Amino acid sequence: MKKSNIFAFIELSKLVEELKVDQSKLRQKLKSQSAYFNILEPRYFSEGLIGEWENILSVIKQKGAKVNEEGRVVSNAVSNTIDHLTDKECVALVERVNSVYDSVKKEFQ
Repeated sequence: MKKSNIFAFIELSKLVEELKVDQSKLRQKLKSQSAYFNILEPRYFSEGLIGEWENILSVIKQKGAKVNEEGRVVSNAVSNTIDHLTDKECVALVERVNSVYDSVKKEFQ
């Protein structure tokens, strides 16, 4: 079985580190780190993890981009969705990201 790309391992490790915050600050931290969900594409993961990462991405982008009256994007899909997540959903999302990270980390040990 092929391992995940080293890029996924490095970038996930940075994301996981940044998300180690007080739960009251989790939503804001997710928003500030939202670019990771756009740069970490499923193709960077091993076959066993592609599905889980795709599922995480579908959750974090489910609301789509927020547009103004003129049709201009004012908030990308990730940021807009995070704004609509409950605190409990934010915690669950971070736990899933941590789980994927743990799996990727094991592939490199």
